[in-house]
Amino acid sequence: NTASITSTTPDPTPTNNTSTATVTVEPRADVVTTVDVPTNATAGSTITATVTFVNQGTSTAGDVTGTVLISGPGGTLTTAVYTIGTLAPGATSTQTISFVVPGSGPVSATSTVTTTTPESNTANNSGTDTMTVNASADLTVVKTASTPNGTGAGATMSFAIVVSNAGPSAAANVTVTDVVPAGLNVLSASGNGLTVSVSGNSITGTTASLASGATATLTIVVSLSNATSATLGYTNTASITSTTPDPTPTNNT
Repeated sequence: NTASITSTTPDPTPTNNTSTATVTVEPRADVVTTVDVPTNATAGSTITATVTFVNQGTSTAGDVTGTVLISGPGGTLTTAVYTIGTLAPGATSTQTISFVVPGSGPVSATSTVTTTTPESNTANNSGTDTMTVNASADLTVVKTASTPNGTGAGATMSFAIVVSNAGPSAAANVTVTDVVPAGLNVLSASGNGLTVSVSGNSITGTTASLASGATATLTIVVSLSNATSATLGYTNTASITSTTPDPTPTNNT
């Protein structure tokens, strides 16, 4: 930028009648990132997070690199690095990343962005979002019967009822119910991982929580009530319930 001066009066040193000043304009970018996940999602489902990178500065941002980290109570669920390159002023780069929702929450998503171009604001170079998890536990029950140890009245046999939780969440307030049919007398009932109660021929096993991947067993010992009991067929059904939603309730009996 040059300024000059003139006069109608002769100047003995006209060489100093101009002056120049140079101003160097340093580029300034402002890269910003945000990450968005749903407010809530069901355990075991697959969802997609959206990661956005924007240059809000007045200069082009060079060598822009973004990252995203999604984690749950058990640690990292997924992570990614995005080599974006250059972002012109006002330009946006949008990325997506999918992951399976864990058995429990919360789920935290964090994105970061960097550039080799000087920035006017670095406080907005990271973004976070949080998602709650709706529990889901796939409970199954399998019942097997032993062969009676005799054919007369008083001969005994047993039922083993195995409850399994395929997850992905822990199952809360689990109740196993079995009603022994007429013709069989309940001698005993015991539980492994279950608290057992007996009321006549109705047996109930309960637990406050059954972890994902865990099993519990209810064992019932009965006797034949008469000599013909061993030759009869019996239908004996066990069922299981929980206050945690079950994605496959058809295998609960």
